[in-house]
Amino acid sequence: MKKAMMLAAALWLVAAPAMATPDAEREAMMADRDDMAMVEASDARMNAAIAEARARLPDFLSAYGGGRFDRATFVVKYPLGGWEHIWVDVDSIDKGAVNGRLANVPAQPEYSQGQAVRVPLTDISDWAYRDERGVMIGHRTTRVLLADMDPVQRASIEEYLGW
Repeated sequence: MKKAMMLAAALWLVAAPAMATPDAEREAMMADRDDMAMVEASDARMNAAIAEARARLPDFLSAYGGGRFDRATFVVKYPLGGWEHIWVDVDSIDKGAVNGRLANVPAQPEYSQGQAVRVPLTDISDWAYRDERGVMIGHRTTRVLLADMDPVQRASIEEYLGW
């Protein structure tokens, strides 16, 4: 996967006290990873983006089922291990879940890029696909993260996403 896409993914990690992995362990997993961003579980902008993505999930499912767009561009994001929001390349959608492969290198050592996963639709925190013009539709959590990036990095990601 292209570096720009990994940066666009900016794997969203949540620091919440109720999670199984202690914060210190999560921070150690993230050490020296410039393709990740730490976002508090209480972040209003991120939570609004996730709520919007979930509310608009029927649009994503319709686009996937309609066959009008290149299915190779369809991705979803979900909380791997309950806290690491990571992109998944969609292979199929059936029975209330997405079947796919981890699109990024996870921080958690027990998982690997390309590993097969099954994501219940209710666990999806974001989604995206490329339309007929080459523009990425969705990526609501990425849009939130873009606001805090340096201008050069932001411009590179926006160009890759067709924005």
